Amino acid sequence: MKNTTELINELGNYHTWIQSLKSINEKLFFTPIKMGKWSPAEIISHITFWDKYILEEILPKMKQGANIVTVEFVVINQPAAKYALSGVSRESLIKEQVESRKNILSALKAKAEEEFFVAFKLNGEEIDEYSGYPHTMFNYFASFVWHDNHHKQQIMEFLSSQHVKL
Repeated sequence: MKNTTELINELGNYHTWIQSLKSINEKLFFTPIKMGKWSPAEIISHITFWDKYILEEILPKMKQGANIVTVEFVVINQPAAKYALSGVSRESLIKEQVESRKNILSALKAKAEEEFFVAFKLNGEEIDEYSGYPHTMFNYFASFVWHDNHHKQQIMEFLSSQHVKL
């Protein structure tokens, strides 16, 4: 991604793809992708919970020189997985994901270009250990594009193994 427009478009691509999951069998949607792994439903819920947390707690703090402290992954992931298996429907999980991603996209589109590149600390660190780049809004959301694509690939491989085409 070379600029903020591409970044926002990439985040939106996931939002578009997720809607294609409406066509898969409900039972399959709640089947773990591998032994000991989450189901597509749990993965979708996980991303929705993170979208909401980022929008409400992280994005407003992304200011020059801020020291943002995030929760441990389990604080978001555990309730997300539990919610996905609570009896909520495939349709509801997809609808909630579409809505949460729309909200992220709207918030990012409202940001000025320069806001994407101000540096801040994340959990006391100035440099992202995975990318080697300073923590900025642009780099933070670029990592979520990678995260989205990682989970998309997991789901697509699972569906392919089940002979399901979207």
